[in-house]
Amino acid sequence: MTFSSQPAVWQGAQPLCCIERRQETADAATFVFRPLQPLAVSYQPGQFLLLTVDIDGQPHSRAYSLCSSPSRSADLAVTVKRVANGLVSNWLLDHFHAGDTLTAQHPTGAFFLPADYSSAKILLCSAGSGITPMMSMARWLLDNKHPTEIFFLYSARHADDIIFRDELMTMAATHPQFKLFLILDTVTNAFPCYQGFLNPALFQALVPDLTDCHNFMCGPSVYMDAVEQMLQNRGFPMANSHKESFAPATPLTAETSDSNQQFRLDVPGFGASSDISNQQTVLEALESLQLPIIGACRSGICGSCKCKVISGSVEDISTQPGPLTEEDKLQGYILACSSRANSDLELEL
Repeated sequence: MTFSSQPAVWQGAQPLCCIERRQETADAATFVFRPLQPLAVSYQPGQFLLLTVDIDGQPHSRAYSLCSSPSRSADLAVTVKRVANGLVSNWLLDHFHAGDTLTAQHPTGAFFLPADYSSAKILLCSAGSGITPMMSMARWLLDNKHPTEIFFLYSARHADDIIFRDELMTMAATHPQFKLFLILDTVTNAFPCYQGFLNPALFQALVPDLTDCHNFMCGPSVYMDAVEQMLQNRGFPMANSHKESFAPATPLTAETSDSNQQFRLDVPGFGASSDISNQQTVLEALESLQLPIIGACRSGICGSCKCKVISGSVEDISTQPGPLTEEDKLQGYILACSSRANSDLELEL
């Protein structure tokens, strides 16, 4: 009898072991994972990993952008930053260490640097923990000796809050095409940086020519909104601008929603039903019924809460492109986290 030495195809949730934990800043750490069994691991720089952990006996899933690069090894790494009310992020930082295990879905996501990227320049803009997918892209470009000129703009509070600081400095010192610009609330004399917020004048000075360039950005919504506005004001082709955000989907306002309306929600496959308001997401209603649905990114990006509308209609409240294809939509699939009921609903999970 012969046995194949080929790694298994990654299907569904797979156990990963943390082989290393690196403290990046006082409130951020990088976790490096390796599958417990040999798996075929492939992903594009910029994609994310959907992690599931048990907290007080309950599973909780969240999406984290990969900071590792597929150009280096099959190990996967995410960097987690402490945030207010961040259930999973803060639990990982307080309780998760090398040798511990969790489960994860295969890396995925529509935000990534294509392998055939050919523009002369690339603009990587980030703030806070939004640096993680930018780092994956930068590592991939430099590891592969890509000729693209890299403009790496990163905003943080102070010198000690810069994630990957030492590696960034090394990259800038050893790769002439890597242009590093650090923008801090509080400046330091230890290395070159700029004070305050990224504004139009500073943006123009740091990146005077946007010809033959693509922009990738990740960070708080207010930061990315500001970058988008500055790009638009300079006549940048916005089709060349790409962003990643795990902020909750934008809630309805008085202008986009009538007063509170109640509808009927049925999930016959689980024998479950309840009322659903047009002021709550479909995900919130399904979670209240304790049905087996994962709400990871909660912003219409990761696709973990994909379900099918059998009858009824919903409103998509996401403000950015999601993982659903046109064929998915024609077949009735929605993302529960970024959908609100417009009528009685019957769903299939």
